[in-house]
Amino acid sequence: MTVVDDNHNSIELHTIQTTHVQENDTIKTNQYKIPDDPNDKKLLRKLDLHLIPTMTLLYLLSYLDRVNIGQAKLDGLMESLKLTSAQYNACLSVFFITYVAFEIPSNLVLKKLRPSRWIPSIMIAWGIVMTLMGLVHSYGGLLACRLVLGAAESGLFPGAAFYLSSWYKRRELSWRISIFISATSLAGAFGGVLAFGISQMRGIGGQEGWRWIFYIEGIMTVVVGVAAFFLINDFPSDRPKFLTEEECDRTITRLQNDAGPGAGEHFSWKQVRAAFLDWKLYIFCLCDIGLLVPLYSLALVSPTIVQGLGFRSYRAQLMTAPPSIFAFFTTMTTAYFSDRYTRRAVFIMFWFIIAIIGFIILIVAQNLNVKYFAVFLATGGISGCNAICITFLSCNISPHTKRATALAFMISMGSFGGVISGQIYRSQDGPRFILGHAINLGFCVLGLISVIILFISLRLENRRRDRLYGVVSSRNRKISVITTELKKEVVDVCGIGSEEDRRKWGYEHMSEEEIRDLGDRHATWRYIL
Repeated sequence: MTVVDDNHNSIELHTIQTTHVQENDTIKTNQYKIPDDPNDKKLLRKLDLHLIPTMTLLYLLSYLDRVNIGQAKLDGLMESLKLTSAQYNACLSVFFITYVAFEIPSNLVLKKLRPSRWIPSIMIAWGIVMTLMGLVHSYGGLLACRLVLGAAESGLFPGAAFYLSSWYKRRELSWRISIFISATSLAGAFGGVLAFGISQMRGIGGQEGWRWIFYIEGIMTVVVGVAAFFLINDFPSDRPKFLTEEECDRTITRLQNDAGPGAGEHFSWKQVRAAFLDWKLYIFCLCDIGLLVPLYSLALVSPTIVQGLGFRSYRAQLMTAPPSIFAFFTTMTTAYFSDRYTRRAVFIMFWFIIAIIGFIILIVAQNLNVKYFAVFLATGGISGCNAICITFLSCNISPHTKRATALAFMISMGSFGGVISGQIYRSQDGPRFILGHAINLGFCVLGLISVIILFISLRLENRRRDRLYGVVSSRNRKISVITTELKKEVVDVCGIGSEEDRRKWGYEHMSEEEIRDLGDRHATWRYIL
């Protein structure tokens, strides 16, 4: 029997014959359809309230701890430790070596363990390292701390991005990821003002001002890390306490209805291998490298760049805030319209072009006011790309383990940009830093070309699947559930389709597990551009 709901969606209903079952037994059926409510605003508000603020606060502290060395430099770090320019740049870059090395293992551990245990643990670890960084008295000590800090922080960003993509539908993800990513802009604005205030503590306890920056911000991270054990929830399938049973079922139903068949949540090494065999991943990596080299270099060196525009050290700390505030608004505005129109690539291309214009002005302009305006363009343009790039991959890689692996790998490869970014702005090139701006310009062009390749390729693939299998709309997507005599409804995330579907797709000789592992290679998957 077919009925039509209030949203004019066709819902196919079938009779289910049940038998006596024990508590741990289930009866699986692919014929019972649960309609998805696209206007489930009450559930979304509840998810937003319990997930987004915590992740954003954690990433704010993570990014603050990562880049506060730039503020410490203005307050006498190099003179106190007798660092050369090359040694200081090495301390910037070495962070990303361990950061890259541990990102993928950390995401796989997150998948195996509970986010509510893993994320707070690594946060406490890097908070302790950050606090101890204030005690160093040599180049070797600072270098070692930055190495360990990179390893400890490596799990948060890819883990949180994957975590959020496990709760929201693809068209809802950009806004939430952008709120999370906006912490980088807030860290830039808040970090400069905070560092200026903390540096006024110089002399207290016989400590220099830059040491107090590390002490205070490290202790803040440890405190929040302890609180995170009680604030972070696990995945929807873990039935978190802040949701009712019905809301858990609805959340999983929404995700499966969005993803369609072939979107299983089970861990599979086959999915890990599939991620590395997917050509899209490597183009995404080029895009991310093109984005993160200028992003990290501006975050690490913007106080020095702004100081080179003629501001004194204490004013340079404060003048880094306005471009970061502008970057926050570009990030959030882009996210809103990206989700509203369900478009990713076009926004990334637009902001790459804006950033390219900014770096061209920084290279050719002589007027200091014009160059400061160009810092706004470069910072705002790159920040506008950042969150959408993460969302672009998250929306177009499936299933769970493949997406977790791909996210971690892309962020790892992009983080190599951090190694590069610490080397391109050399003291001898100041105050104009033409070489550094030119290198950043080149990476922005690389990122722009990569997005264009992805946009054209994925659009052509969508059209190919439409020709072969027919146009897929949300109205035609089907949901499977598990029912028991315990009067519980648990959504079946297998999505293997009916026999007729499998014959149409050419999957009649494939096992259920093989179909689960198809993910974005499934006939009904359509890429979001």
